[in-house]
Amino acid sequence: MRRQVLFLISLVGYCAGFSGEMGFAADLRTNIVVIMADDLGYSDLGCYGGEINTPNLDRLAVNGMRYSQMYNTSKCSTTRSALLTGRYVTRTTFNENYIAGPTFGEVARSAGYRTLWSGKNHSKILPLQRGFDRFYGFQGGACSYWNPGSEMPNGGDFPNSSVHKWMIDGKWKKDFIPDDPNFYTTDAITNSAVDWLEEFETDDKPFLLYLAYTAPHWPLHAHQRDIDKYKGRYDAGYQVIQKQRYQRMGDKGLIDPQIAPMHPQNIAHWNALTADQRSLESARMEIHAAMVDNLDHNIGRVIESLDDQGKLNNTLILFFSDNGASSERLDQFLKTYDPSKGEQMGDVFSYECIGKQWAQVINCPLAKYKMTSHEGGVCTPMIAHWPDGITKKNAWHHHPLHVVDVMQTIVELSGASFPDRFGDRASKPLEGISIVPSFTQTPLAERKLPIGFDFSAGQGIRDGDWKLVKHGKGGWELYNMAVDRTETKDLASAMPDKVNHLANQFVLWEERCRRGVPERKKKKRK
Repeated sequence: MRRQVLFLISLVGYCAGFSGEMGFAADLRTNIVVIMADDLGYSDLGCYGGEINTPNLDRLAVNGMRYSQMYNTSKCSTTRSALLTGRYVTRTTFNENYIAGPTFGEVARSAGYRTLWSGKNHSKILPLQRGFDRFYGFQGGACSYWNPGSEMPNGGDFPNSSVHKWMIDGKWKKDFIPDDPNFYTTDAITNSAVDWLEEFETDDKPFLLYLAYTAPHWPLHAHQRDIDKYKGRYDAGYQVIQKQRYQRMGDKGLIDPQIAPMHPQNIAHWNALTADQRSLESARMEIHAAMVDNLDHNIGRVIESLDDQGKLNNTLILFFSDNGASSERLDQFLKTYDPSKGEQMGDVFSYECIGKQWAQVINCPLAKYKMTSHEGGVCTPMIAHWPDGITKKNAWHHHPLHVVDVMQTIVELSGASFPDRFGDRASKPLEGISIVPSFTQTPLAERKLPIGFDFSAGQGIRDGDWKLVKHGKGGWELYNMAVDRTETKDLASAMPDKVNHLANQFVLWEERCRRGVPERKKKKRK
């Protein structure tokens, strides 16, 4: 019934006919803002137990809903493919998956939405050719926040991982070296979004805005004013910060300690580190916190723009991350900073990562980290805010969701029809479910396909309360998520039949991911 009501509301808004001298009335369908963070820790946000200052996201949570089990693919590129298309992907199908059907931009635009994308792409598709009216951002996976180019504006060299193509003012730049001395990627992504919201303020069309931030993905770069807020905050070390977060998560109702004990991970003991090591580790986490703080500030700018225009109540905002915190440590890009030249960690000459120890802490209380299929790699916070549509504020939703569900949600709210064909081929069907029922505390539709995971060293499948997972060359592990949310009691040896059943389900899941997707072209040997 709720879906029928929403559809009728959308239909009335869409068909709100001619009104005499006023002409065609504005389309009253729900605006949609999809915000994706990058490598965010499960407990980083204040509203999820973190000590980082995130008042804007906390506001969305208090006036909206929080979700405790929002799944992804454990990696940037694969998660984006699943998100934009509404279909599960594997390590070998995520690029070709884009050819098998439309993006949510193409679907929303076909229904009359203005479609906007600012930020990271990390795929081979070009947004303006795949359903988006505007795009600002870059094609790669990571860049220097201060300067994405190959050299300094004055021609000097500086550390960077790689140079990606950027779209600036509707034109592609192969090597984007900002002239603005205050350029910072998170701020710039927001600048474009806010400019578009102002440009189309009086537009009759509803809009879909996709904000794909890079923060807090490495390199650790942040405004000094934001870093200063956290000076000394992490001197107590890994174990103390983890314990404090865990306590707050329980207080907020996110976890039940009886079924979600802290995962006993192998985190180095803080007091076993040298003084210099502790100082370096504290500084890394201070910058990570500053990046999350700045991300929240920028999301606040978007909220303010919507509020000023009177559109906030009729806008669904979804916030989540592409995967859990990263354990990566890119030694090839590190350098010894030269204080005599004014260099310090966090500025353009540095290229640091938080590393494995902090990643395990900030994914508290979940196991492991990015590029694994354990909960710390594939589960992130999610917030939904929609004053006109969410009936119970400040509530938790504890049933599993996945980024593939976003497309089905957009289809429902926009009134769009998912096409039977895409280009010269049949569209591969959507594989998610709509999350709209959760806004009114209504049970979600039954998920017809299990949630699968396959990237890098991690593989796994979740079917109902049961999860089968493995990492690297290790064997399958089996967990009952209803009573063991943090994967601490492996039941594989006690339940071999369940393991075999789920292992077969995983094989079928991988086959479905390949079905209807063009085969990956093999690289020719030179």
